[in-house]
Amino acid sequence: MRIKVSRKQDDGSCGEGKYRVQVHSRRAALITEFCLDKHENKLADMEAAKSLLSDTLTPCDFAAATVTLIDDEGTNDQNILQFDLSGE
Repeated sequence: MRIKVSRKQDDGSCGEGKYRVQVHSRRAALITEFCLDKHENKLADMEAAKSLLSDTLTPCDFAAATVTLIDDEGTNDQNILQFDLSGE
């Protein structure tokens, strides 16, 4: 399964209808950041996005990573879901 992503906007948000995804190393270094489109990926909520990312993102074989999923919904409020990916 492929994830449909886009580049993050310069203002730090992804815009309406998208989640901002940040992947950090165990030592909190930012590995990558991208926007995940809710509609194109058919994501009903943040739990569905977590499931998709858990199935499709894989950390390096020797390391673990932390994924932060941010939904700012175009307002000052943010919903944040954070979870770990572990290397095999």
